[in-house]
Amino acid sequence: MARGWGRNEEDLEAEKESARAERSAATGASPQIDARRKTERHAIELSLARIAEQLARTTHPDRRTALESARSELEERLKRLDNGLSDPSASG
Repeated sequence: MARGWGRNEEDLEAEKESARAERSAATGASPQIDARRKTERHAIELSLARIAEQLARTTHPDRRTALESARSELEERLKRLDNGLSDPSASG
């Protein structure tokens, strides 16, 4: 029996996969890498927010120095992440 003129599921899936591949090629990164960067960026932003909160409450000079050092390191990691460079401290 003939299947008719409609598209079958295999054709539709192949087109979807092709479209995904074209998007990945256009952005220059795979979806997994984009998701990992987004997750890492979110984690860094949360850490920066926590450090800012702690800096607002901390009066001890040594603690402030440590927090400011951590903040500058996180800001540098965020810049590297935005520039598409990998984070040397990240494992995986």
